[in-house]
Amino acid sequence: MSGTPPGRHARRLGTATLVVVLVGALTLGGIGSVAAGDRVAIISTDPATVTAQSGDEFTVDVLLYGEGSHDGSGASSVTLAAQYHPEYLEITDVERGPWLEQDDETDVYANQTLAHEQGTALSTQWRDPVAGGATGMARIATLTVSVAPDAPPGETAIAFGESEVELATDWPMPVVGESATVVIDGGETQLESFDHPDVDSLSADANATTVDENSDADTTTVPLDALSNSVPGLAVVSGIAIVVGCAALAVRTLRSD
Repeated sequence: MSGTPPGRHARRLGTATLVVVLVGALTLGGIGSVAAGDRVAIISTDPATVTAQSGDEFTVDVLLYGEGSHDGSGASSVTLAAQYHPEYLEITDVERGPWLEQDDETDVYANQTLAHEQGTALSTQWRDPVAGGATGMARIATLTVSVAPDAPPGETAIAFGESEVELATDWPMPVVGESATVVIDGGETQLESFDHPDVDSLSADANATTVDENSDADTTTVPLDALSNSVPGLAVVSGIAIVVGCAALAVRTLRSD
């Protein structure tokens, strides 16, 4: 037998077990939910392909499908990010659609930001009160798009991959954005892509124009800053911090033994 009292074996086992339990609980209950994700939100357009001539203007409906999270929570806000090549296209207007309007218990607000030089148009929409959130499939916006008069023949895209959907639980929902294809002057060549800046930087860009779509609303508009008050990843960071702290405590206990 070694000189280690039996009680120390028990304490070591108990500390190690505590760490394992905490790590497992946080992984399965918190961090794991991020990896597993909730049901995916899908953005598509109608029509999916637009045929236009240089100098034309057209509209395209943007559809959103989302069934919310597995616990039944719907979406509280949507930031639709439509990105394009500014030498070929320009989104001149984003009209809010009815997707978030699914009951009489809440109001829906929206702002649009047009940043043509950055090839991006945003429609930020949110419910107040959230009232469980929105689900299903409907139009989230209608885009008005102009084709540049000197645009070359070819195919270019309007992409939505940087869009965000936030659930009523303050967790983001994974988004799959299906691009709309614009065929200019019947061209079959894939036109070059554009390096878009980060969407979060657009609000501070001097060339971006933000329009409050609620100026005629009867109720008070919720400030956009209210959307950033919650930090969906904070629970994950806190969980990791707890795990690291427990692990450090276990190491100190073992070393002291």
